[in-house]
Amino acid sequence: MKNFMNLFAVFVMFIQIQIALSQAIQSPPGSNLVQQLCKRNRYQALCFSTLNLDPRSKTSNLQGLASISLDATTKKFNVTLTYLISVLKNVTRREDFETYGTCIEEYGAAVDRFLPAVVADLKAKKYSEAMSEMKDVVAKPGYCEDQFAGQSPLTARNKAVHDIADMTADIIKTL
Repeated sequence: MKNFMNLFAVFVMFIQIQIALSQAIQSPPGSNLVQQLCKRNRYQALCFSTLNLDPRSKTSNLQGLASISLDATTKKFNVTLTYLISVLKNVTRREDFETYGTCIEEYGAAVDRFLPAVVADLKAKKYSEAMSEMKDVVAKPGYCEDQFAGQSPLTARNKAVHDIADMTADIIKTL
Protein backbone atom coordinates (compact mmCIF):
# COMPACT_ATOMS: atom_id res chain seq x y z
CA MET A 1 0.00 0.00 0.00
CA LYS A 2 2.87 2.34 0.82
CA ASN A 3 4.42 1.76 -2.62
CA PHE A 4 1.09 2.52 -4.23
CA MET A 5 0.86 5.83 -2.35
CA ASN A 6 4.42 6.77 -3.36
CA LEU A 7 3.68 5.90 -6.97
CA PHE A 8 0.46 7.90 -6.82
CA ALA A 9 2.33 10.93 -5.40
CA VAL A 10 4.91 10.73 -8.20
CA PHE A 11 2.10 10.50 -10.75
CA VAL A 12 0.37 13.57 -9.29
CA MET A 13 3.66 15.52 -9.37
CA PHE A 14 4.19 14.47 -12.99
CA ILE A 15 0.72 15.76 -13.93
CA GLN A 16 1.36 19.04 -12.10
CA ILE A 17 4.64 19.51 -13.97
CA GLN A 18 2.90 18.82 -17.28
CA ILE A 19 0.20 21.37 -16.46
CA ALA A 20 2.81 23.95 -15.45
CA LEU A 21 4.77 23.41 -18.66
CA SER A 22 1.62 23.66 -20.73
CA GLN A 23 0.68 26.92 -19.05
CA ALA A 24 4.21 28.26 -19.53
CA ILE A 25 4.01 27.64 -23.27
CA GLN A 26 0.66 29.45 -23.42
CA SER A 27 1.74 32.16 -21.01
CA PRO A 28 -0.16 35.41 -20.86
CA PRO A 29 1.33 38.54 -22.40
CA GLY A 30 4.25 40.08 -20.54
CA SER A 31 5.85 36.79 -19.56
CA ASN A 32 9.13 35.25 -20.67
CA LEU A 33 7.38 33.83 -23.69
CA VAL A 34 9.98 35.16 -26.13
CA GLN A 35 12.74 33.43 -24.22
CA GLN A 36 10.83 30.14 -23.99
CA LEU A 37 9.88 30.26 -27.65
CA CYS A 38 13.29 31.19 -29.02
CA LYS A 39 15.12 28.58 -26.95
CA ARG A 40 13.21 25.92 -28.91
CA ASN A 41 13.83 27.56 -32.29
CA ARG A 42 16.53 26.35 -34.70
CA TYR A 43 17.52 30.00 -35.20
CA GLN A 44 17.74 31.04 -31.56
CA ALA A 45 19.82 34.20 -31.98
CA LEU A 46 17.76 35.39 -34.94
CA CYS A 47 14.55 34.64 -33.04
CA PHE A 48 15.66 36.62 -29.98
CA SER A 49 16.86 39.59 -32.00
CA THR A 50 13.83 39.66 -34.29
CA LEU A 51 11.23 39.43 -31.55
CA ASN A 52 13.02 41.65 -29.05
CA LEU A 53 13.41 44.43 -31.64
CA ASP A 54 9.64 44.76 -31.82
CA PRO A 55 8.09 46.42 -28.75
CA ARG A 56 4.84 44.51 -29.34
CA SER A 57 6.59 41.32 -28.22
CA LYS A 58 6.54 42.47 -24.59
CA THR A 59 2.76 42.22 -24.49
CA SER A 60 2.13 39.49 -27.06
CA ASN A 61 0.93 35.96 -26.64
CA LEU A 62 2.22 33.13 -28.84
CA GLN A 63 -0.09 34.05 -31.73
CA GLY A 64 1.10 37.66 -31.51
CA LEU A 65 4.74 36.58 -31.58
CA ALA A 66 4.05 34.52 -34.69
CA SER A 67 2.51 37.62 -36.29
CA ILE A 68 5.52 39.75 -35.31
CA SER A 69 7.86 37.18 -36.83
CA LEU A 70 5.73 37.04 -39.96
CA ASP A 71 5.87 40.85 -40.24
CA ALA A 72 9.68 40.72 -40.04
CA THR A 73 9.76 37.97 -42.67
CA THR A 74 7.52 39.97 -44.99
CA LYS A 75 9.73 43.02 -44.56
CA LYS A 76 12.87 40.99 -45.38
CA PHE A 77 11.21 39.58 -48.51
CA ASN A 78 10.10 43.06 -49.61
CA VAL A 79 13.57 44.55 -49.09
CA THR A 80 15.14 41.76 -51.12
CA LEU A 81 12.52 42.02 -53.86
CA THR A 82 13.15 45.77 -54.13
CA TYR A 83 16.88 45.10 -54.36
CA LEU A 84 16.38 42.50 -57.10
CA ILE A 85 14.25 44.92 -59.12
CA SER A 86 16.92 47.60 -58.80
CA VAL A 87 19.60 45.17 -60.00
CA LEU A 88 17.45 44.05 -62.92
CA LYS A 89 17.30 47.65 -64.19
CA ASN A 90 21.07 47.58 -64.76
CA VAL A 91 21.32 44.12 -66.30
CA THR A 92 22.45 44.00 -69.92
CA ARG A 93 22.98 40.29 -70.62
CA ARG A 94 19.96 38.16 -71.52
CA GLU A 95 21.07 35.33 -69.19
CA ASP A 96 21.27 37.73 -66.24
CA PHE A 97 17.91 39.20 -67.14
CA GLU A 98 16.34 35.72 -67.06
CA THR A 99 18.12 34.75 -63.85
CA TYR A 100 17.15 37.89 -61.93
CA GLY A 101 13.70 37.77 -63.49
CA THR A 102 13.13 34.30 -62.06
CA CYS A 103 14.26 35.52 -58.64
CA ILE A 104 11.86 38.44 -58.88
CA GLU A 105 9.04 36.06 -59.80
CA GLU A 106 9.81 33.79 -56.82
CA TYR A 107 10.11 36.63 -54.31
CA GLY A 108 7.08 38.35 -55.83
CA ALA A 109 4.98 35.20 -55.40
CA ALA A 110 5.99 35.05 -51.74
CA VAL A 111 5.15 38.72 -51.17
CA ASP A 112 1.94 38.85 -53.20
CA ARG A 113 0.44 35.43 -52.62
CA PHE A 114 2.00 33.19 -49.99
CA LEU A 115 2.78 35.61 -47.15
CA PRO A 116 -0.69 37.25 -47.24
CA ALA A 117 -2.19 33.74 -47.17
CA VAL A 118 -0.13 32.91 -44.07
CA VAL A 119 -1.34 36.12 -42.40
CA ALA A 120 -4.96 35.23 -43.18
CA ASP A 121 -4.49 31.65 -41.99
CA LEU A 122 -2.97 32.81 -38.70
CA LYS A 123 -5.83 35.24 -38.11
CA ALA A 124 -8.31 32.44 -38.81
CA LYS A 125 -6.29 30.07 -36.57
CA LYS A 126 -5.79 27.68 -39.49
CA TYR A 127 -2.31 26.70 -38.39
CA SER A 128 -1.79 23.69 -40.64
CA GLU A 129 -2.69 25.81 -43.68
CA ALA A 130 -0.33 28.53 -42.47
CA MET A 131 2.47 25.96 -42.19
CA SER A 132 1.76 24.68 -45.69
CA GLU A 133 2.02 28.19 -47.10
CA MET A 134 5.16 28.89 -45.03
CA LYS A 135 6.89 25.88 -46.57
CA ASP A 136 6.45 27.54 -49.96
CA VAL A 137 7.77 30.83 -48.58
CA VAL A 138 10.85 29.15 -47.07
CA ALA A 139 11.64 27.55 -50.45
CA LYS A 140 11.60 30.77 -52.50
CA PRO A 141 15.14 31.99 -51.70
CA GLY A 142 16.49 28.56 -52.61
CA TYR A 143 14.76 28.67 -55.99
CA CYS A 144 16.39 32.03 -56.61
CA GLU A 145 19.79 30.76 -55.49
CA ASP A 146 19.52 27.77 -57.83
CA GLN A 147 19.26 30.10 -60.84
CA PHE A 148 22.91 31.08 -60.47
CA ALA A 149 24.36 27.56 -60.73
CA GLY A 150 26.73 27.93 -57.79
CA GLN A 151 27.95 31.46 -58.58
CA SER A 152 25.27 33.56 -56.96
CA PRO A 153 25.96 37.14 -55.96
CA LEU A 154 22.86 36.83 -53.76
CA THR A 155 23.90 33.96 -51.48
CA ALA A 156 24.07 36.06 -48.30
CA ARG A 157 20.75 37.79 -49.04
CA ASN A 158 19.01 34.55 -49.95
CA LYS A 159 20.32 32.86 -46.81
CA ALA A 160 19.15 35.73 -44.59
CA VAL A 161 15.68 35.63 -46.13
CA HIS A 162 15.52 31.84 -45.93
CA ASP A 163 16.60 31.81 -42.28
CA ILE A 164 14.03 34.36 -41.10
CA ALA A 165 11.30 32.55 -43.03
CA ASP A 166 12.35 29.20 -41.57
CA MET A 167 12.51 30.74 -38.09
CA THR A 168 8.94 31.98 -38.58
CA ALA A 169 7.86 28.52 -39.71
CA ASP A 170 9.34 27.11 -36.48
CA ILE A 171 7.29 29.59 -34.48
CA ILE A 172 4.08 28.79 -36.38
CA LYS A 173 4.67 25.06 -35.68
CA THR A 174 4.25 25.79 -31.97
CA LEU A 175 0.71 27.09 -32.45
